[in-house]
This record gives sequence, structure tokens and C-alpha cells, in this order.
Amino acid sequence: MKLFDRGLRRLPLFALVLGLLHCATSRAQGYAEGVGLSYEVLPLKLSGREAAFRADVYRANVIVPLAVSADSSHGLLLGAGLEALRFSGERPGFAVNNVYGFSPIVGYRQRISPRLELTALALPALNSDLRDVRAADITWGGVGRATFRFNPRRAYRLTVGYRQQFYGPQYVLLLGLDWRLGERWRLFGDLPTTFNVSYAAGPRLNVGFNLNGINTAYRLQEQNRYFQYQQGHYGLFAETYLSPHWAVRATAAYAVTRRLEVYAQNDQWPATIDYIGLGQAPTPLSPRIEKGMACRLALSYRVPAP
Repeated sequence: MKLFDRGLRRLPLFALVLGLLHCATSRAQGYAEGVGLSYEVLPLKLSGREAAFRADVYRANVIVPLAVSADSSHGLLLGAGLEALRFSGERPGFAVNNVYGFSPIVGYRQRISPRLELTALALPALNSDLRDVRAADITWGGVGRATFRFNPRRAYRLTVGYRQQFYGPQYVLLLGLDWRLGERWRLFGDLPTTFNVSYAAGPRLNVGFNLNGINTAYRLQEQNRYFQYQQGHYGLFAETYLSPHWAVRATAAYAVTRRLEVYAQNDQWPATIDYIGLGQAPTPLSPRIEKGMACRLALSYRVPAP
């Protein structure tokens, strides 16, 4: 089993960039993450107002390799991601209560040579408040990734793709790196949406820095508007292995980019590359939300990569 990169795994959940933004293969982390559960709390504050509220974000995802060849040179990838955002507290002018996302993952991986591997993924998604589900809630997209292993300690990746979003067309362009620096340090991720600097502080303890970017949207029933959820988090993490396969990670981060806003259906970006908007920005119908903290707790099942 190959390593399933955490960064792109967030893409179907749109915890990537896309986030991605998020599904691909790599080896430098030394494990494959097949199951992930996480809870994130976002303390929020409307711009220019004293009232504070919060968002609770729940995510679950699974990815399973199927029909893998005897030499592990190719195989199918099948999985799914679930996401729920719940807002609570006083928030005048911000009329969003709950939104949900569901994304099946279907893909194929092919090793071309000992150094080169290709992966293709189809990423449909259903994102809405589920108050009036319709075909328009379903968006389509896909990505392709090439992974080149420079040497046993270092690999590079290029990911390109496209997906429909309620805020306009979103293009995916990610540059990835997996680099093991000695026995304790590792660098891995897919810029500009994810990146990790990890230090092995003990046999079961890792600490470090990470970047997580997300940019997705959900259709709202009220006046057929949409809600955009965009954040860029810089944070510190600590993770420990509860057993040879189960690991728990705690992250404390600060959102240097935060956009949780409601827009009219036809007010969109001309185009977006990952979470960078191009052209005239849409005008939000809800008040601006300040930057701030984000805390996350995640549990994952990991299988060592060969």
C-alpha cells in the first residue's frame, strides 16, 4: 500500500484548497492513512462587533486500494469524505446555521517506472445546507498527479486539476515535496495548500509546524445563495501513536486568511487557482469575519508503507 498524502486528501473535503484540496500517493511519511476522523473548533468574531460565536467542523474520510496488482504497480482507489459545519452563538447578519459536504473518491494509480508514478482521481461532491437538495448541489471535478522519486529520501509531485465551485471555476495547481532529512526531520505537503515540518521527538511522538488551506462552497436554500468557506491556517502540532496503527494529532493554528461569507448565486470569481481568486472579487452579503485561532483534534488509522 502506498502513502496516501494528507494534503490532497483534503481536496474532496475542501479542508484543500482544496484542499484539496483532502488523494494521491507518496512514501516519505512512511505510512498510508486509510481512515481519518477530526473535530475542529473555530472561535469567530464579526468585524467591528463585540459579539463572538463559533463554528464546529466535523470530518470523516476513508480511502481503500482495490484490485491492486501482485507487484503493487497499479490499482484502483475508492473512498469517500464527509464534512459538517455547525455555527452557534450570536451572529447578526450571518444567517448560516449548518452546511454539509459529501464527496465520493474514485481513482486509479499506475507506477510507470521505479521513479515515476501517476494517479488520476474523479471528485464529484454534494455541498449544501440539505434543506432543499437538488441536482444543482452536485459539482464535478478531477485531478491528475505525477510523483517523481528523486532518491529514497526525496520525492517531488505535480498535481493539476479542475472542479466546479459555486463561487466559479477552480483550477488546481499544486507543487508537492516529500523529503526526509535524517532520522528525525521530515518535510512533506502540497504547496500552496498544505505543508508539514515534522520532528520525531520520541519513538511515538512527533511535533512540528503545518500549513493548511481550504477553499470550498455550499449552496444555500435561502434565495438560492451560496456560502464560501476559505481559510489559510498556520499552526503547531503534536501527535502520538496510541498503537502501532492508530495516531492522534492536536493542532493549534492561526487563520491568516479567513473568508466565511454569503454571496448571491451569480456573483462569482472569474476564476480561482487553488484558493487564490483572479479578477473582480464578488461582494459578500454577510458581515466580514475577523482572523483568529483554530484548534483541531484528529484520529487516523495508519498502515506502514513498504
